[in-house]
Amino acid sequence: MERGVSIGERTEADSLRQSAGPQDRALTERILEIAGEAGYRAALIDGTDGSVTGWPLFASTVRAAAAGLARRGLAEGDTAAVFVQDAASAAIAINAIRAAGARACLIRSDAGPAEIADRLNACGARVLITSAPLAGRAAEGADRSRVRQVIAFGEAEGTTPFSSLLGAGRHSQPDEPAAAEPGVASRPGFTHESGRPEGNGLAHERDLADSGEPGSGRGLTYRDMVVACPPYGGGQAYTALLDVTLLTGATLVAVPLRLVPAAIRAYKGSAAIVPPGTAVPGLTPDRIFPVALSAGRRPPATGPLAARRRWPLPAAAGRLPERA
Repeated sequence: MERGVSIGERTEADSLRQSAGPQDRALTERILEIAGEAGYRAALIDGTDGSVTGWPLFASTVRAAAAGLARRGLAEGDTAAVFVQDAASAAIAINAIRAAGARACLIRSDAGPAEIADRLNACGARVLITSAPLAGRAAEGADRSRVRQVIAFGEAEGTTPFSSLLGAGRHSQPDEPAAAEPGVASRPGFTHESGRPEGNGLAHERDLADSGEPGSGRGLTYRDMVVACPPYGGGQAYTALLDVTLLTGATLVAVPLRLVPAAIRAYKGSAAIVPPGTAVPGLTPDRIFPVALSAGRRPPATGPLAARRRWPLPAAAGRLPERA
């Protein structure tokens, strides 16, 4: 039996449906356009193990996953939910769903089965993308909803591996260095000797200072390393901050909340996406972007690219501790 949906949840679902559609797809198309201009710089970094997804691999993964979702029956105008453990997985899943022409509904990573079910029913999702460590809660929530497919990053019983969506459409990352210096996370497309990119970087105009909204990602540029906690709070607000980060061509560093301060130090982070009230040593308040509990503003999807130019990579640092 399906769980009831509260008035508040109906309001959020209505907001999701109203804001989704061509604008969402245009945001992802714009992000993929930026990927083509960014060279081999890092788009995503898993701060817990140092693994890097460069912009070319990010773009090819999103496109291949979108095609895979379409093959599995996700149609334009459908809704797919995202319940994952980190910002990097969220960025890939959300953009794959939108590239397929569907709506993405993000659920905070600490939600329990009842809340997951309520959110799934509120947004009308038929597909749920999750992470293997969260698959148990995801399955419980999905059982109380209309969801018919659960897809997981990693291996989890009763789920379809996200990798199965990719088929032949996902390309290996080009020009990855054979080995990194001891204790330094490998960063594809950068020379270990100089720490500078082998290709051209991207200068992009996406500075949202004009928005005048707290926590909107104001002032981000392609030079920034944005450290992000797992999905939290209002799904649309968190998604909007991920969009802003990627639209600027900045690098998103995904870590658990407890490792945000360590990641700021290790990766020379210049901004952070965190829950409201979180203190982040080393950052001024205007560089801390709290995730609102309500829907966030969507950034515009178009705008001219500024001229390309080379830029230095922040000094690489040792890996952070492994997940407990």
